Amino acid sequence: MRHNQRIAIAAGIGLAATLAVPVGSAHAISGGKAASSAPWAVQVYNNGRFACTGTMLTDRWVLTAYHCYDDEPGRMSVRVGSVRIGHGTKVDVTKIRHMDSDGVDDVALFRLAKPVKAPHIKLADIDPRKGAVVNIYGYGSFGKHPKNLRKATVRVAGVKHDDIIGRAIWTKKLSGDTEPGDSGGPAFYKGKQVGVLFGPDEYSSVAAHRAWIKKVTGV
Repeated sequence: MRHNQRIAIAAGIGLAATLAVPVGSAHAISGGKAASSAPWAVQVYNNGRFACTGTMLTDRWVLTAYHCYDDEPGRMSVRVGSVRIGHGTKVDVTKIRHMDSDGVDDVALFRLAKPVKAPHIKLADIDPRKGAVVNIYGYGSFGKHPKNLRKATVRVAGVKHDDIIGRAIWTKKLSGDTEPGDSGGPAFYKGKQVGVLFGPDEYSSVAAHRAWIKKVTGV
């Protein structure tokens, strides 16, 4: 079993959900509200089908979850700059980087075929404290809800080691909850991205990947 298959199954979402979600049936975070503007948000596609959510780090690099990748980089692409599924600037992914520290990880960096002018998110150097309220975003998964990026708030329940992804931020629902297609989506605290969604209520720690991300992307 490939590493990305193992972590997708462990996340409780599976590759069928994350990599083969028809655009026509996508919806976003349950609860919360529609995001009116998020030009840094990224839609991740596999073979033209919506798969995951991501964020723009630079004009050429996207931050998302590794289980959104199917080991065939030529089949991956993104759309940037729109809150609507299927809209925004489309760009192919030409390279995928993954830290894979002893098989424990679920964070990936996608390099785009060409630069895309879009606002870049800022990354946190430390994890949020227990009890902190963070903002989450995602383009969503199955259902008949509007195909629009949504946002919600959750509370940090704790930060601890996970055997699959390493250091993880666990959250509890406040105004909304995540759906499968929200995988790879961000959690923000005080204006900086602190997490990358792995599975329900669990985010990979950005701070734990900070040095590696800077080494690869320069930011």
